Amino acid sequence: MTLIRLEGITKTYGNVKAVDNVSLDINRAELFTFLGPSGCGKTTTLRIIAGFEIPDSGRLYFDDEDVTFLKPYKRNTAMVFQNYALWPHMTVFENVAYGLKIRKKQLGLTDENVKRMVLEALELVKLSGLEDRYPLQLSGGQQQRVALARALVVQPRVLLLDEPLSNLDAKLRVEMREEIKKIQKKLGITTIYVTHDQLEALSISDRMGIMNKGRLVQVGTPQELYFKPKNIFVADFLGRSSIYHGELVSKADGSVTVRLEGVDILLEGTTPFDALPNKVAVVIRPEVIMTASAATSSRNLIKGVVDFAMFLGDKIEARIKLGELSLLAYFPNTAPVKVGEEILIHIPPENTIVIPPVPE
Repeated sequence: MTLIRLEGITKTYGNVKAVDNVSLDINRAELFTFLGPSGCGKTTTLRIIAGFEIPDSGRLYFDDEDVTFLKPYKRNTAMVFQNYALWPHMTVFENVAYGLKIRKKQLGLTDENVKRMVLEALELVKLSGLEDRYPLQLSGGQQQRVALARALVVQPRVLLLDEPLSNLDAKLRVEMREEIKKIQKKLGITTIYVTHDQLEALSISDRMGIMNKGRLVQVGTPQELYFKPKNIFVADFLGRSSIYHGELVSKADGSVTVRLEGVDILLEGTTPFDALPNKVAVVIRPEVIMTASAATSSRNLIKGVVDFAMFLGDKIEARIKLGELSLLAYFPNTAPVKVGEEILIHIPPENTIVIPPVPE
């Protein structure tokens, strides 16, 4: 189990800062995910940790060891790539054994040791019995499991995964992210995961770091980032939400009251900030909204009109018109929601987040 520390890591390509002064501690045995839009710097950060890129400035530590300029093969990390990178002319066994055979003399391994370790790795990823097949004889999910076994068999200090599930269909992605999380917890290996898939990141991570334009914007647990975004970029990027602008009316003990622009509606909410400007943004997640009949509080009861409703099986997705504003809401699949009818809704104040109106 390895603690990873990034201190002021910066990497520039030409006039573009791919990674901009990133400082971060990744805990031992933690599954940490870098999430962000394309070109935000998440993969470059991962490649710096792997040793494939050298930062222009800053330091990288594994525990107390400075590995900033250490060669990749000396860091004892293993990476699972987006395209699997399997040798097509080698069997599953040979692909998984490849890294061990390169280090066989260095590690003092016998052929029997290699065979045992490969078979154990294949059992771990549920591929026992397929060791004699070739990659083209496997499904996409099985190929990804081979790539994972190949990374795990060398017993790395740190496991790195770069968009590992992006080539799989939706059902396989769900199955594989569950398997990766189970295996990571079973082995207790420090793991860094890169993805642009929000659901994947939320479901698999112990903590996440949201990146934008090379900067690490916010770090926290999936729940913290989702329900307590610290700026409008995180609120808008992560999940779906309604974001409105308004004027701060009052603030006391973490509770705030905002008058929404465009409609004369007062909303109570909470804020992670000690100080707020007069003009603020209000973030409302669609799943926190409920019909008034299901509410246990009379605070933030608002009357609107159902402008749009769509049955999605597990829920009803609706748009509620509040004067000039449109509010996205998810209701239970049995809720009596009908287009054109008035509806009284409840927006829980504790889940109404008030933040500054512009990104940091």
